Amino acid sequence: MTLFLRMVGQLFLILLGYAVSVMAASAFVHLIFLGSAGFGPAEAPWLVMGSIIFSIPFVALFIAYFAFIPAAIAIGIAEVIGARDWLYYAIAGAVVGICVIGLFWYSAPAPILFDDTPPPAPNREPLDNPYVLLAVIGGGMLGGIFYWLVAGRLAGDWRGRPISPAR
Repeated sequence: MTLFLRMVGQLFLILLGYAVSVMAASAFVHLIFLGSAGFGPAEAPWLVMGSIIFSIPFVALFIAYFAFIPAAIAIGIAEVIGARDWLYYAIAGAVVGICVIGLFWYSAPAPILFDDTPPPAPNREPLDNPYVLLAVIGGGMLGGIFYWLVAGRLAGDWRGRPISPAR
């Protein structure tokens, strides 16, 4: 097989792995927040079905958008060094989650003011909750593990030379 076809195949696998990882991260965040919302057993089946059909894919689009640049850097590093260990992808997913938190922390929109009053401080109230921070980092870790399951075990395979086998 030519190098070009191996690279195209690996790029397709990376894209598929990224899609699966953001869906897994979205499902994890949904399960965490639906579990802490205090719904009773009667509402649970309807909430889970609504989440699976609409909410999880919708939130996955936002996760894919905000996590793309740090995830692309982590995936690129893994492809270059041939990282095939699940621990690399779990730690990289946690770092991507921290980068997303940092993005939201430092990019709070400024309010529109129509007079000369000083602007109030940005609202970072959701980010002050440690459970939200841990849910985002945990979602990143789970997304990294799911990426490893789909594409990470074959990282660097496009080069065509033997790399140490996955553990």
